[in-house]
Amino acid sequence: MSGLAAIQEIEFREGDVRKRLFPADIDPGQVIEIVSELGKADSGVELTDLEKTLDINSVELACLVNATQLLSLTRIHDGRIWISKQGIELNSCTDIEKKKQLLNEGLRLVEPFTTALKLAKNEKIFSSDEVADLLSQEDLMWAEDQEINEILVHRMLIDWLLFTGLLKIDEETNMFSMEVSFA
Repeated sequence: MSGLAAIQEIEFREGDVRKRLFPADIDPGQVIEIVSELGKADSGVELTDLEKTLDINSVELACLVNATQLLSLTRIHDGRIWISKQGIELNSCTDIEKKKQLLNEGLRLVEPFTTALKLAKNEKIFSSDEVADLLSQEDLMWAEDQEINEILVHRMLIDWLLFTGLLKIDEETNMFSMEVSFA
């Protein structure tokens, strides 16, 4: 049986914060690519077909589909992946700043981004290690080893929040801060 059988629609329940952990190995380019592929289809796409089209294995596809669902860009129904309203909007957008804004809306709802943005708002300047430490206190980790966890959180903040423009980093101190203020 394929690993794709485990991919399901994500349902969020109050207090079920673990399902809000963003996959560590997914970058913005991969998300934009899958949404673009789904935008070409008139209906939902079989997960096995998408696996072949994107030339990735089932484990990578599962992480990618999880990420797109967390960002509200796709949904799973009857073993097929469908582009959502937000995904269609992202796909049809030609302005890169608008694409970043659409991604920001989803990122604000998942970890480690929620915690990083709270720190940026409250502390003004912070490290990715602080984000990882706060999340590990709630038993929210991507790796059992704290040092690896900190590296993964740092990479996710770099890949996503710098790409979307929500945070900036001081390259000398490796500290993050808010790029722009938002409500």
